[in-house]
Amino acid sequence: MQTRRVLKSVLGIFLSLSVSHACLASDEAAPTTVTEPEPAQDAAFKSWLDGVRTEALERGIKSETLDQVLPTIVPVERVIKRDRNQPEVKQTYALYLKSRVSDWRKEKGALMMKEHADALRSAGERFGVQPRFIAAIWGIETNYGTVPLSYSVFDAVATLAYDKRRAARFRRELFAALEILDKGYADFDLMKGSWAGAMGQPQFMPENYLKYAVDHDGDGHRDIWTSKSDVFASIAHYLKSYGWQDDQTWGRKVKLPKGGEASLQGTQADGIQPDRWCAAYKSMGVWRDLQEWQELGVRRLNGKDLPPRSIPAALIVGDEGDDEGYLVYRNFCSVMRYNPSFKYALAVGLLSDVIAKD
Repeated sequence: MQTRRVLKSVLGIFLSLSVSHACLASDEAAPTTVTEPEPAQDAAFKSWLDGVRTEALERGIKSETLDQVLPTIVPVERVIKRDRNQPEVKQTYALYLKSRVSDWRKEKGALMMKEHADALRSAGERFGVQPRFIAAIWGIETNYGTVPLSYSVFDAVATLAYDKRRAARFRRELFAALEILDKGYADFDLMKGSWAGAMGQPQFMPENYLKYAVDHDGDGHRDIWTSKSDVFASIAHYLKSYGWQDDQTWGRKVKLPKGGEASLQGTQADGIQPDRWCAAYKSMGVWRDLQEWQELGVRRLNGKDLPPRSIPAALIVGDEGDDEGYLVYRNFCSVMRYNPSFKYALAVGLLSDVIAKD
């Protein structure tokens, strides 16, 4: 079945690539407080932390920082459970998109676009990213900064580093989190985040904070927790770093010809060469010029012709049976670098379309 093939491909991408962010606000039951006591460090975990300490000292992390952090770290069983049950993989397209592009997010997003118009415009102009996409990511990630961040970043990334599935990737995140504290970029009490250790309103993982966080308000701090100016610029900087083009949108939902869900599929090798940021996502399938999709019978949802512009586009088929899909452009791949899930990137694109309307 087409749906199973698509979901299998998405699962392969999601588990094989480095997850840039973990969407705390994407989980409808995201906790506001940690209420259950976690088990004390067992001997094996303490021994593992001793190894972390040794390597951290070799990396130049001060012993005072390690003395402050390491004794507080405990493995969190809920983190492992959530890592194995991520909604981007488990939920259907219809359910995922309905919950992420909710009426509340649409209405709140439109208000936030107006309330923070100057700050969004400033960040967008600096990095060449349309403000509506900055706001949409902000909305999907933390409900426009309203979701409480309850997990200790150190507990979260240490738990996933100790777990064997993605140990190497999250060991790097642990050292990055220690570096953030060690260099005074954030206080210990501020190091709260999602179940996977994503921090602040834009939900940056520690490594990505070090790479992409921006001090846009000029106060000497890259504050992705409380400064809207820094939050917006950091999101824009991230997207621009992965090739965002402000003369394009993300894509559009389309109507397919009868049987198109199967007949229009292909491999990346069957079509034109995609942008380098898109080439890594093999499961996106064949890329064709927008006008070729027009010739193959793909139309706007209202039945009208596709835009006359000539740009590369790929077809994503969601839940089968409705003869609908999504033609996506290269900016879609930039959003995928934020979170490598078709559903996530579609939610950002669809939300961006509605919050920008008056």
